[in-house]
Amino acid sequence: MRKIPLKISPAFFVTAGLIGFLNSYDLLWTVVWIGIIFVSVLFHEFGHALTAMVFGQSPRIELIAFGGLTIPEGPKLRPWKEFVVIFMGPLFGFLLFVLASILLQFPYGTPFVRAVLEKIRYVNLFWTFVNLLPILPLDGGQLVRVVLEWIFGPKSLKAALYVSFFFSALLSVVCFLIGLFLIGSIFLIFAFQSVDGIRRFQNFTVADENDENRKELKESEKMISLGHYEAAISKLKRLQDKTKSGIIHTLVSEYMAKIYYDKRDYKSAYDLLRPLERYISKEAKVILYLAAFEIGDYERVIALSGVCFQESQTVDIAVRAAESHAMLKDIKRSIEWLKTVKSFGTSNLSEIASGRAFDAIRDSEVFREFLTQIGSK
Repeated sequence: MRKIPLKISPAFFVTAGLIGFLNSYDLLWTVVWIGIIFVSVLFHEFGHALTAMVFGQSPRIELIAFGGLTIPEGPKLRPWKEFVVIFMGPLFGFLLFVLASILLQFPYGTPFVRAVLEKIRYVNLFWTFVNLLPILPLDGGQLVRVVLEWIFGPKSLKAALYVSFFFSALLSVVCFLIGLFLIGSIFLIFAFQSVDGIRRFQNFTVADENDENRKELKESEKMISLGHYEAAISKLKRLQDKTKSGIIHTLVSEYMAKIYYDKRDYKSAYDLLRPLERYISKEAKVILYLAAFEIGDYERVIALSGVCFQESQTVDIAVRAAESHAMLKDIKRSIEWLKTVKSFGTSNLSEIASGRAFDAIRDSEVFREFLTQIGSK
C-alpha cells in the first residue's frame, strides 16, 4: 500500500493544547488531551484517505489549527464514491468511540487509563456528531453538497451554501445564548464563510461545469505549488481565454495576479483583478490593494483599506492607507491610519511620517501637531 504523506502545522498542537488546557487546567492532562486529539483527528482523516486510495486517488493529509484536511489527487470520483470517501471520516471516528466503549467494559486498567478511554469516547462521539452537521466545510455539509450536485448538477452548490448558512447561524446563536462562546464563534465563522461562498457563487457560469476546465485548473494549481510559474502562467492564460467569465475564470485571474505581483508586475496584477473586484477572494483583494498603491490608484486603495486591514492586519496595509489618504489630502484619515501604525509598536513611525507621500499635507497645522506628538521634525 502506498504511503500517505502527512503534514502537521504547529498551529494544530497550539490549538489542541489550548483545548486540552481549557478542559483540564492541568499540565499533564493538557499533554494527554493533545495526544487524544492528535490520534482522533488523524484516525478520522485516515478514514477519508484510505477510502480515496481504494478508489484510485493519491491523498495527502494535513493537520491544521482546528482539525485536519485530506487532499485527494488523481482521477475525479463519481458522486457515490465521493460520498463514501467523505462519509468514511466520521465513520472511522465513530469506530474509535465504539472501540473505547468496548475496552471500558472490561474491569481492567488503572483509573488513569480508564479516564483516558472515557475522554477518547467523548471526543470521538462529540466530533462525529458535530462533523455530520450540514454545515460547510464540515463533512456533513460536504455530504449535502455531493447529494445535491448528484441530483441537480453543480449549480446546486448554492443551495448547499444556503443550508450551511442557516444551520451555522442558528447554532451560533444557540451556543451564544447558553454560554458556549468559543463554539458559537466557530459556527459564526462558518456562517460568514457560507455568505462569502454565496456571494462568489453569483459568478457561476456554464464554463464552471466543464470537467476539462476543472482538470486544467487543478493542473495549473499543481504547477504553482511546484514553483513552475512560467508554465503555470501559460496554461492559466489559455484557461482564462476559454472560460471568459465565472468562478474558474476568477480563480485563474487570482493565481495569475499573485504571480505577477510577486514578479513586481503590479500593473498586470491590477488589470487582472480590478474588473473582478466584486467576485475575488479577500486574499486577492489584498493583492489588488497593494498593486493599486504601486500604480498610484489611491482612491482604490482607500476603498479597499477597511476590508484588507481586516483580512491582513499588518503595518504595511495601514501605512499604505495612511499614505494614500495623504496623497489625496485627507489629513484626518491619514493621521488616523498613522495612529493605527503606531498601535503596532512601530519604532520608525517618525521616519514613515517624514516620507514624500505626506508632503501634500505636511504644511497642515494638524499634521505638524501630530508630528510633534510623535517626536518627528
